[in-house]
Amino acid sequence: MPLPWLESLYQQLAHSFSQQRFHHAQLFNGDKGVGKQHLVDSLADGLLCASPVQLRACGHCKSCQLNQAGTHPDKRIVRVDGQTIGVDEIRDITHFINHSAAQNGNKVVVLEQCHKMTTAAANALLKTLEEPSLNRYLLLTCEQTALLPATILSRCAVHEVKVDSSITTQWLASLSIPNYSWLALFASQPLLVEQWHKEHQLGSVDLLYKFATEIKDSHNFSTLVDILNKDHSLVNVFALFLTEHLKTQLVLGMDFFSYQKAQTALSEFLYNSSHVLGLNMSLAISQLALTLRESQN
Repeated sequence: MPLPWLESLYQQLAHSFSQQRFHHAQLFNGDKGVGKQHLVDSLADGLLCASPVQLRACGHCKSCQLNQAGTHPDKRIVRVDGQTIGVDEIRDITHFINHSAAQNGNKVVVLEQCHKMTTAAANALLKTLEEPSLNRYLLLTCEQTALLPATILSRCAVHEVKVDSSITTQWLASLSIPNYSWLALFASQPLLVEQWHKEHQLGSVDLLYKFATEIKDSHNFSTLVDILNKDHSLVNVFALFLTEHLKTQLVLGMDFFSYQKAQTALSEFLYNSSHVLGLNMSLAISQLALTLRESQN
């Protein structure tokens, strides 16, 4: 099902394809949960379809049936396995592209989170980008273009995937998601909110917000620790809530020295959460809370 905030970009891409100006390497940059993957999946299906309409797959031809079954021989998806994308995975892409298409049409590579390529992998991809082959397309997604070499960026058509917050707010409301006070912070990441909704995590996220805004008065952090230990990705969400809370306190009169001290403590907490193996989350939260209390008194 098309996502309404992506329609304008998709139409632009479909028009460039119809005018034979569609670049062989399309890079889509944006926040996690903005819909990049949905976009490239739809594009890949449209590029492989035997009878696409405005670059959208018909859903009925043999290629579409193979796509739906996840067995299309002319489609390759590369995902991060661990922390990085290695050079061997990129060499496999080159090997895949250089061979004939099984369905006598286009061949498509989807490269997710390409900012996680190693230097050697980026160099290997550069060779493929420099020598484009007819009817071969690379669709890349990225969350931080600053982590990509300029040589890669210069050889791709780069698109910033953004949202219209009024559209995403309506879309989230259509999913019967309550209008939480923190929801506006994720207007640019609607699919992340949808994921929390599907996984019944919205209540936990709301608790993180309440802990962040009331941390000065809280003493029992066991529930907070349980939430963060269960899903470590929510540490960044909790940190975002704390950051926004501190900004509010600064506006309300918190002195700048205390604000900087609190932000330093939060940065240390974030660093330890991602770098210290076997971190005692309960102790880390207690130390953070103590510093925040002292800075807000």
